[in-house]
Amino acid sequence: LRPIMMTALVAAFGLLPAALSTGVGSDSQRPFAIVIVGGLFSRLLISIFLMPALYDVVAREGDRLEV
Repeated sequence: LRPIMMTALVAAFGLLPAALSTGVGSDSQRPFAIVIVGGLFSRLLISIFLMPALYDVVAREGDRLEV
């Protein structure tokens, strides 16, 4: 859990200046940075909350089928 969070947060904070920039060339950098930061945060939330729940459902179904 810790390495996943550290990787996503470091990458997101590294792209934050590009996502918030208003200078020359920001009209092409900003959309890419926003999409990447959004993807990193959504992947982080999915890997923390959704994947363990899905694993639990699949494990229960597997146990039920073996009986």
